Amino acid sequence: MTLTQVWGALLIFTICPVLGGVPLIAWITYALTGHQLARLGTGNVSVSAAFYHGGRLVGILAVLSEAGKGIAAVLLARYFFPTEPAWELIALIMLVMGRYWLGKGAGTTNVVWGFVVHDLVASFLIFLIGGISFTILRDRNSGKIGVLILMPVILALRYPQDSSRVVLAAILGLLLGWIYQKIPDDLELPSQEGKGESQRVFRFFRGDSAIVSLDNQLDVQQVGQKAATLAQLKQWGYPVPPGWVLPPGDDATPLIKYLNVSEAQPLVVRSSAIGEDSEFASAAGVYQSVLHITSPYALQEAITLVLASYRKPVAAQYRQDNSLPDISMAVLIQQQIQGVFSGVAFSRDPIAQQGEAILIEGLPGDATRVVSGQVTPEQYRVYLQESEEATQPVTTLQIEGSGDLPPALVQQVAILARELENRYHGIPQDLE
Repeated sequence: MTLTQVWGALLIFTICPVLGGVPLIAWITYALTGHQLARLGTGNVSVSAAFYHGGRLVGILAVLSEAGKGIAAVLLARYFFPTEPAWELIALIMLVMGRYWLGKGAGTTNVVWGFVVHDLVASFLIFLIGGISFTILRDRNSGKIGVLILMPVILALRYPQDSSRVVLAAILGLLLGWIYQKIPDDLELPSQEGKGESQRVFRFFRGDSAIVSLDNQLDVQQVGQKAATLAQLKQWGYPVPPGWVLPPGDDATPLIKYLNVSEAQPLVVRSSAIGEDSEFASAAGVYQSVLHITSPYALQEAITLVLASYRKPVAAQYRQDNSLPDISMAVLIQQQIQGVFSGVAFSRDPIAQQGEAILIEGLPGDATRVVSGQVTPEQYRVYLQESEEATQPVTTLQIEGSGDLPPALVQQVAILARELENRYHGIPQDLE
């Protein structure tokens, strides 16, 4: 390494992080709109935040500013190391580090344009494969991870002898992937609250056109515990009513059109927040539920009402008391069952939190009378015992309480409650 290259290396390790941390996006947004991005939405100072809060012009200028950083970093490395392209990737790594630790952003735009200058052919192949995959799958998280994996893979195919280049591309991808896990995603913000000219772009990159159903295997971190659990129960063969999920930030319009709600098939709209219905916190009664939805307008209003309940003081206090994350909430929509009998069952007494009794509360009719709290439900305690006979694994010992609910139904619900508890490794369950 020559003395000039030593100076070049020092410049790369000092100038690139500082360049990444220069808040050009924040300055542009504030100059044109008066908004301080760090105090809005997710708090990210990013290109997507600029589009969302500032509109098209601010977003375009933000892209140009961050693209310029990425290109400048690569050209700086190329000037000092014209025959060692691995240094260009080192420059991008340092730029991204500064972008994250100093600039409150991920550095995606920096890397995209820097990588284009680094290797145009590899960039074209990565974006072609990644773009086709995203268009088909409509899942942005898989799309991002796929592109990060493609970077070292494509370079390995193009330059099989340049192992340092491949390793550095992998490090760059791992760094970006780690940052994606650390900062909130601006695309989770509700598209309808963003600048009008940016809403369509947000909906496309979020993949809003994909309808999320309980028939799919769902990720609890994306749709909340309630929706993910119901999807799992449905896959196990339990009679879960048909349902759909509106992920956090998604536009409800495509789902509302898809469901075609009517008087003949009413729906119920419920919350599915991260941490709700978990092992340590049920959040029962904290968030809103809306029953008897019979029109598209009513469905839109119900979704808005359920989402608004997440920001109520009582909900915020509940999350704080239970050390739950304060992030967005998914909305669960299901076909409403016109029950002959309705109620709730607890595989263990939720008050005593001990003993073998299964607690069941119910009434004749649909669930409205039970969940409204206006009528005191009938209460039953059921004691079950494991049977030694394989054909009859559970035997009812005793049912305490009497009323309009048939004993056979009470026993059936009790067996189901205990069966689900066993399914979930002995963790007490409640079911409606």
